[in-house]
Amino acid sequence: MLLYQKTIDRSTLREGFQIPLGYHHILKASRGGMPQRGETFVIKILLDGEEYEAQLKNQKFNEEKFAGHSDVLQIRYSVNSPLAKKLREIFSSTWDYVEEQKLLHENANRKLTIPILEERQEYLALSTTELPNVFIADYVTCRYKKEIKSEIQQMNELDFETSFVARGDATATIKEVTKIQKIRHLDRSIGDTLKQLYNYRCQVTGERVGEEQGALCVEAHHIVPFTQSLNNDTSNIIILSPSYHRIVHKANPIFDSKSLSFVYPNGLVETVKLNKHLNA
Repeated sequence: MLLYQKTIDRSTLREGFQIPLGYHHILKASRGGMPQRGETFVIKILLDGEEYEAQLKNQKFNEEKFAGHSDVLQIRYSVNSPLAKKLREIFSSTWDYVEEQKLLHENANRKLTIPILEERQEYLALSTTELPNVFIADYVTCRYKKEIKSEIQQMNELDFETSFVARGDATATIKEVTKIQKIRHLDRSIGDTLKQLYNYRCQVTGERVGEEQGALCVEAHHIVPFTQSLNNDTSNIIILSPSYHRIVHKANPIFDSKSLSFVYPNGLVETVKLNKHLNA
């Protein structure tokens, strides 16, 4: 099951990344479980058919000073480790960009986070497996997005979000269809993770559709249409009931990311009731 999708930044390409609190429950339910506070697990990450070693670390901190603080869970590796080198090879577009930015005169002698423009963003997806402390990594790069852009943009957004049958140009090659199916598979995995995070409730209405019938139904919606943006990051996905999802596509409201509200053309404003990941 998908554990977490990380937008690539310089830190990820050097020493690791943090797994947000909202996704800890997935790790706890995995075969290897989650390390206790102050404990470190040696883990294996399968990437492009090769096995890489890393650490899954639950950071130790002064619990008296920071009483009530949540666990700080991180995937760690050294800057010269085989895994870090492999990630810099895969995500060379991001690595080259942030290194160029750091060399700019105005950034000299500054410790700063280099923002990645949306169109340049790349992603690493980490999933649990049936084996303890073994994870599978998948990825979407700028080059990959560029290769499928024309095909994806021919699709209807609602069809893309609710169906996994390849559509668009019937003459598309097997290679193109395979790439689209990879995007769809990753999209489905991210959506399933977020559905579980919200206990299958619509983030806007708070309802749990189908609970009485024993068939829970919610859907993942891309805030900025994926067929336009190719942005499959969790920050661009919201969980909606099927009926609300279709209303959003038909009415085409603007989503205000600051207030976390849908603003409709008729003036109606509906604010998200449940939020554990947007603007987190």
